[in-house]
Amino acid sequence: MPRTPEEIRALEDRVNQIESWYHRIDLGDGVETPGHFRMADYLDYYHFPADMSGMRVLDVGASTGYFAYEFERRGAAEIVGIELPSWEAHDWTPRKRRELDHKDADKRAKDNRDVMIDGFMVVGEALGSTRVKREFRPIYEINSQDLGTFDIVFSGAMLMHVRDPILGIQRMRDCCKPDGRLIVSISAAIDTDEPVAKFVGEWNECNWWQMSPKCLDTVLECCDFDRIEHRERYTLEDVTGQFKDPTYVCHALPRQD
Repeated sequence: MPRTPEEIRALEDRVNQIESWYHRIDLGDGVETPGHFRMADYLDYYHFPADMSGMRVLDVGASTGYFAYEFERRGAAEIVGIELPSWEAHDWTPRKRRELDHKDADKRAKDNRDVMIDGFMVVGEALGSTRVKREFRPIYEINSQDLGTFDIVFSGAMLMHVRDPILGIQRMRDCCKPDGRLIVSISAAIDTDEPVAKFVGEWNECNWWQMSPKCLDTVLECCDFDRIEHRERYTLEDVTGQFKDPTYVCHALPRQD
């Protein structure tokens, strides 16, 4: 049902009240979130099933929700978006953590709402979502005992932000059904056919490791994925065209014991 002009203005106001958007998402009626990345432009590289009817999907690092709601649009029966419980819960360096601890409490609360909570919620309400829910926990704490297993576990461009990406992949492996799959993308600025990882840590940024595509493949095999499919590479650009990030995407299928 089309929105009234008053409803459109109210939605625009809610979007504009949020200061931090990651994804640029079409909410209908000419309303679009002002995120940095329009991931709809890159969907073909991910080889998601066109029809996801009946599937359980885990979106690890859901951010403002583009992929979670795309899975719902494709018919997934249940989507669980994993997000950190707060901005402070990232794998920060000790110096950055001390800096965050000294921030004004109201500013910290506003940042947490904008980045971790409100954007995802506004998008879900605008799209009429009924099958997407969120769990707030770090990647190291996802497990099949709490969450069950999933037909698809998805991780989009977030492994460089965790100190231990190998443990993160192990935890995602635990949540894959035996006949399921992990779909993962990474920043792949390392141009080599060797299984190389590069430390890119900065004291004031939550960036840790970049992996070559061969490195990710090798880690996946080490973590009990025995087949890699749909290897793709593309260059992710922000909406200004100024930021360009070589990206690697693949599907990993669990080893059958």
